[in-house]
Amino acid sequence: MPTNLHALIRYRTIDECLAKRNRLWTWEALADACAEKIYEYEGLDVIPSRRTIMYDLKAMRDGKLGYYAPIVYDRSTHSYRYEDPEFSIQKFPLGKDDLFELQYALSILKNFRGFKNTSGIENIITKLEHTVTLQETNNKEVIHFDHSLNEPGQKWLHELYDFIQQENVIEIKYQPFYLDKPYTRIISPYILKEYDNRWFLICYDHKRLDIRNFALDRLLAVEKQPVRFIRIPDFDPRRYFEDIIGVTLPKDNKVCKVTFRVSADNAKYLITKPIHISQRIVEETQEHMEFEISVIPNFELETVLLSLGDQLEVLGPENLRKKISDRILRMQTLYKQPRGRNTR
Repeated sequence: MPTNLHALIRYRTIDECLAKRNRLWTWEALADACAEKIYEYEGLDVIPSRRTIMYDLKAMRDGKLGYYAPIVYDRSTHSYRYEDPEFSIQKFPLGKDDLFELQYALSILKNFRGFKNTSGIENIITKLEHTVTLQETNNKEVIHFDHSLNEPGQKWLHELYDFIQQENVIEIKYQPFYLDKPYTRIISPYILKEYDNRWFLICYDHKRLDIRNFALDRLLAVEKQPVRFIRIPDFDPRRYFEDIIGVTLPKDNKVCKVTFRVSADNAKYLITKPIHISQRIVEETQEHMEFEISVIPNFELETVLLSLGDQLEVLGPENLRKKISDRILRMQTLYKQPRGRNTR
């Protein structure tokens, strides 16, 4: 099925023309009408050729576009019309596959509620869902996406997106978890990153003179500033996230090989869902499997490794193994105390 925007404009225009029976529609008249619409929508002077119009009419007739338009040719007047005066491609029902694709696209868009203009798309698809007529319609939900609960962060997405696109320096008012009062920072915003249902802003901090990340749900205010945008020449977003899990890049950013042993049952899970793109198997027995990844250790990596509980053992490097061990011991201390008792 053609996806070219001009082709879609032509199909719609031809349909509108053939529905009007107060004039004769030769291929030249259809081409002129299509040219007008293309100029209206795109601002381009494009006049479709006879071959293009003939191909469009054939595509509309033979079902390639999901419908069979009853287009007939009158040899005496060299014109085209709909044999059924009530026909319109806009009335024609979508097929099941088409509606499924629309519903799938909508479910993805709903994950970006912080961006403006997606509500219009949702409204269009909702109208289609209510107005199209489908045989053997099945309305049960078959795809479910995680619903982000991070609404405070999502509300900043559109505004920050624009600042990044325009390379505007901004001042943010930020309330970290570990401080009682917020602080302000002048930053050059680089990229928005989602991780674990939270949005983060990766930016250059004009005070600390390095790249930092700020969680959007901790932002209290954002304001554009008349300051020169600073871009680090070698900053590459894809390369920046390549060697880490999550968004935290430690200052001593050295890649190392992290090895861990997993029980045989859980190894199957990690094979289908690797912790990192660099993950590989280094040893395999009936009881366990050892994996290796090349990453820069950070807090997010520790959290992922701890999520497998007693089914995973970190083998190296030694400093990471000790960090994991210390966290497990602190957890053990919590559970040795009476329930709810403050151990600090």
